[in-house]
Amino acid sequence: MLTNYLKIAVRNLLRSKSFSAINILGLSVGMTCCMLLLLYIRSEVSYDKHHQHAHELYLMGQESRIGQSKSEVWPSVSAPYAFALKSEFPEIEQVSRLWANMIDGKALLQVREGGKALKSFYETSGYQVDSTFFDLFSYQFTEGSTRTALADRNSIVLSEDVARKLFGTTPALNRLVRISGTMGGGEDFRVTGVFRDESARSHIDARFFLPLYSGWVGNFLRNEKLDFASNNMFMTYLRLRPGADARQLEKKLPAFMDKYARNDLKVLGVSKKMFLVPVPSLHLYDDFTTAVTPTNTTTYLYILASIAVFTLLIACINFMNLSTARSAKRAAEVGIRKVMGAERGALVGQFLGESMVLALLALVIAVLTVLLLLPLFNQLTDKAMQLSELLELRIVAAFVGLAILTGLLAGSYPALYLSLFNPAQVLKAGASSGKVTNMLSATVLRRGLVVFQFVISVGLVLATFVIQEQMRFMRNKSLGFTQDQQIAIPFRSSEARNSYTAYRNEILGNNQVVSAAGTQYYPGIVNASDFMLYKPGQSVANAQDIKSNWVDYDYLQTMGFRLVAGRLFSRQFPGDTNNRMVVNEAALRSLQIPLNQAVGQKLNFDWQGQTYHYEIVGVLKDFHFENLHQTIQPYGFMLSSRPDYNYIIVHVNTANMEKVLGFLEQKWKALRPEEPFEHTFLNEDFQKNYQAEVRTSRIVSYFTAISILISCLGLFGLAAFAAQQRTKEIGVRKVLGASVANIVLLLSRDFLKLVLIAILIASPLSWWAMNQWLQDFAYKIAIPWWVFVLAGGLALLIAFITVSFQSIKAALMNPVKSLKTE
Repeated sequence: MLTNYLKIAVRNLLRSKSFSAINILGLSVGMTCCMLLLLYIRSEVSYDKHHQHAHELYLMGQESRIGQSKSEVWPSVSAPYAFALKSEFPEIEQVSRLWANMIDGKALLQVREGGKALKSFYETSGYQVDSTFFDLFSYQFTEGSTRTALADRNSIVLSEDVARKLFGTTPALNRLVRISGTMGGGEDFRVTGVFRDESARSHIDARFFLPLYSGWVGNFLRNEKLDFASNNMFMTYLRLRPGADARQLEKKLPAFMDKYARNDLKVLGVSKKMFLVPVPSLHLYDDFTTAVTPTNTTTYLYILASIAVFTLLIACINFMNLSTARSAKRAAEVGIRKVMGAERGALVGQFLGESMVLALLALVIAVLTVLLLLPLFNQLTDKAMQLSELLELRIVAAFVGLAILTGLLAGSYPALYLSLFNPAQVLKAGASSGKVTNMLSATVLRRGLVVFQFVISVGLVLATFVIQEQMRFMRNKSLGFTQDQQIAIPFRSSEARNSYTAYRNEILGNNQVVSAAGTQYYPGIVNASDFMLYKPGQSVANAQDIKSNWVDYDYLQTMGFRLVAGRLFSRQFPGDTNNRMVVNEAALRSLQIPLNQAVGQKLNFDWQGQTYHYEIVGVLKDFHFENLHQTIQPYGFMLSSRPDYNYIIVHVNTANMEKVLGFLEQKWKALRPEEPFEHTFLNEDFQKNYQAEVRTSRIVSYFTAISILISCLGLFGLAAFAAQQRTKEIGVRKVLGASVANIVLLLSRDFLKLVLIAILIASPLSWWAMNQWLQDFAYKIAIPWWVFVLAGGLALLIAFITVSFQSIKAALMNPVKSLKTE
């Protein structure tokens, strides 16, 4: 019987080649989209689950409030927490801290061996960790041992890629690497381990590891007075003992804070609530914008999962529609089978078998397409998924299960519908008359499914337009400073910082360089420095958290900030280096200082038992130094007493940017021949903050186009069927004088009505959904009315073109040929 069903299924496929091709193409495209998106989602949810102790690993987070500021959630805490926690709670097996280089972002790695040419390059994603780090996190070492890799202060553990860049294919173990910048301070480090890259599946995208007690942060830990309130810059990881309950441990943290941190918090006017986050949840932990690397929001995964489901659903709807539309052609077959004794279950099995054959054929095509498109999909999603992942047993089982589910979903209604035909009525009415029971209900269902398809498609089009408009808004919004033709050149070593004055003087000799000035931070990158200020006469309990930056005299002018009160820093006022400040309007609002009273206002800052005094000399109009997800925060600039900057910002005025960059590099090489020249553009750095949104926008755009294509395939098939069913009617109308335009309008009208209904349903739903998405932005667009008109018009136009192709073909047929078969 199974063989017989298979033969019948193949014959039906071959008998209706066009409908079979549409079904297979639609299903395969839908399954391809679903598979690619499922691979992406699987990659996102599988972060950090490969560690041996993954279920026992937690990150210590904090919810803190500084003075009267609103509370904020942070993934990092002060240095003393780690080992205080370990000594206090026996359920903690081990702890480790991680420090990300927030000061200059990159390290300069250099190797010179045996008289060979110096190898010198900047490397990102270097982290400093406690020697216990590899007791918590699982890394596969190809050289060295995890037990002793970080035991020595001057050891370094490299990823395989960095090891190859430094030493080629020869072993790296025990060889020396000089590291300049904040992390290494120009010292030599011995390679004690090489590990396989785990960045594709870990929130720690490490290229190399250094001991925590080396470089700048090592000096800080050894020489500074450490407390439980300030310098919250250490990611603190806990490995619990097997069977320990993290939630019960969390309940003990308030008592721990009262015992260890109460006095330190009181001195600085800070309140903290500590909590634990499972490490495998960090990558999708929405409350953190960054946990070593930027986190992803589950909202985007829900969006992509919805697109995957909807795309496959649209393909299944096509199958249902075309199968029920062609039901009249199968009516006689069903009637004869029932007369011959076939039971309903056997008929259902036959039709489901046919849909399963189609689904399995579509699966083969989809898998081949996924293999072909995976490199392009990796570029689209900024992933590094491998073809080998497709061969994993779970992935293969998931794809086969997806095909079976698709076959059952697509074939269920046609099978149930066809098996219900009354044999007497079918055989009496004739196979081609279409006068069978429930035909009206099938027509209503087909129309409903077409509406549902286009509700999804129109909704995706609207979402695409809104996302792109928000992206355009973020690209074009005035940020409160000059973005264009601003070049940021980093200083990655102490020697480079010492060359700042000489380099600045050299480049200012070029008439295309308008100005240049040093700074610790600039808008668009992480600003890790802040302090708590309060007005005289108040206490630290009234302090407000103010972001801080130390700059050169000309920095504010170079950036093009707008002055609204007072003055900027000037060489005419040498005393500006003595704790004088230029603040933004947000700082005045937070401190409740009127603008007309700001200049000359004194402010206090308490630190380690001493009170420091500051004076406001100028006020800037508010500007964005963070992305538009965040509201503008209080900000204060201070003049550096010595030229020790992380960056120099160079404002140029030229149409030939390459020539200016060549000049800047030439002057750099003259002063620092052993350090590579590096630069970025300020506007590009700021836009990097929106990589997640840009990536989602691209994915939604491409898959929206695919969903429309699948919907149009179904519409094309239904239009072809409708034209076939009305061939003789068209012939009669043409004989009576109907024009081609009349015929096209006649055949298109019913379908366009359905699309119009879909637009009316999709518009309010999409408006609500996209408004929810926009809530993640502090600065956002109001959804314009024209996106609904444009999306609706586009859907109608695409539907009309799809339907009119078949309509025109039918209208151009010779009516004599259509009627002589009557």
